[in-house]
Amino acid sequence: MKRHLVIIAILLLTGGVALAQEQEGEPEGEKPKTGWAFTPLPNVGYSTDTGVTLGLFSDFYYYGDGSAYPNFLHHLGFAGAYATKGSWYIHAYGDSPTLIPGVRLNGTLTYRDAMVHNFYGFNGIASPYLPELDANVDTRTAWYTTHRRFFRATATFMGDIVGELDWMGGAVVRHVIMDDFMLDRYDRGNSLLLTYRDVGLIRADEFAGGTSLEFKGGLVYDSRDIEASPGKGFYAELYLTANTDLSRWKYNYGQLVAHFRHYVTIFPGRWVFAYHLGLQHQLWGEIPYYALNEMANLFYPYEEMDGLGSRTTVRGILNNRVAAAGYAWANIEFRVTPFKFNLFKQHFDLVLNPFMDVCGITRSYRLEEQKAAISPKVEVPLYQDKKLPIMLSFGIGGKIQMNTNFVLSFDVGRGLDPQVGTWTISTSSSYLF
Repeated sequence: MKRHLVIIAILLLTGGVALAQEQEGEPEGEKPKTGWAFTPLPNVGYSTDTGVTLGLFSDFYYYGDGSAYPNFLHHLGFAGAYATKGSWYIHAYGDSPTLIPGVRLNGTLTYRDAMVHNFYGFNGIASPYLPELDANVDTRTAWYTTHRRFFRATATFMGDIVGELDWMGGAVVRHVIMDDFMLDRYDRGNSLLLTYRDVGLIRADEFAGGTSLEFKGGLVYDSRDIEASPGKGFYAELYLTANTDLSRWKYNYGQLVAHFRHYVTIFPGRWVFAYHLGLQHQLWGEIPYYALNEMANLFYPYEEMDGLGSRTTVRGILNNRVAAAGYAWANIEFRVTPFKFNLFKQHFDLVLNPFMDVCGITRSYRLEEQKAAISPKVEVPLYQDKKLPIMLSFGIGGKIQMNTNFVLSFDVGRGLDPQVGTWTISTSSSYLF
């Protein structure tokens, strides 16, 4: 299967380039947009983690007189949806490089109720994964299922230092409520989350969740030609976060966060090589277990930036499979545009992107306690002496891009080790990076 996937990706790449070169009647260049562009659409998608998504979303882009196009002056986004595996969310997003002179302002408000939220234990493959215990209606088993409710409000500010180097600062308020799953189709009270609590891997005072206030500050370097779909340039972030536990004043911690993205044009307008390197590492304090998978971000385009694995980080790895105090990951892909056309006075690009994703743990979390923990269910061990320094996945995606900034994305990925990965399918409204 691995070999077949690579062969398919190569064929799609070469075939896409050939089609692009053979096309006749190439549409004229994309004309600059002016004023407001409004895209209300049904929010219909699918993710291996959440199921079929049904809802609405809309993006409002303001381009002014068009002189900045394809970049925008203001962007507002609204989304809400229900997912068939048991979750719903509402998400509002605002981004403006021009509202405050010399400062870029970004803010979000998000609420998500995930009645089926994955919890696979600590430290990745050190926690055994038994597929037969995953959500199964026939056996009424949901060993890796929890109920998570989540509210987040963010504000981020950026300003020029010199050239393409910027300062950044911001704040995030989070409120998380954790509980065992509440679904009648499974037998309640029989889950890994409750077992972790009973054996002490999850402390009694952190089990139900909590509220935190995060401050962050650092540097950003951005030389991308187009923000939404770059063809060349660099984008890098380096910053510190300081998280204060407002519930108990106990789980306070700091993290180092780094991102490096590079975009290389191979054939102008047709073929881009892109890669992203990410690091999130605890420097001090103690992270509560429910915050292990919360991905620190400058901006929050998605309703949930949660979990190392699946659509927002490492495609093909189970969502939330890698829960640790520090981890690094990389995304590598080719973006090939075989078709460009104009329709209904809008410009469209069809893009294919074969990819490889990889991740690893840089700092473990309560590992010695995990090794010593004994499950009351002897047949379900809580630790396995198995190491997998590098977790790898491959896949391919497709994009429908309208007027450069609006992107509908579809990705299929496969993790190579069945203990941490599987086939995953996801849709979203942007590139992964």
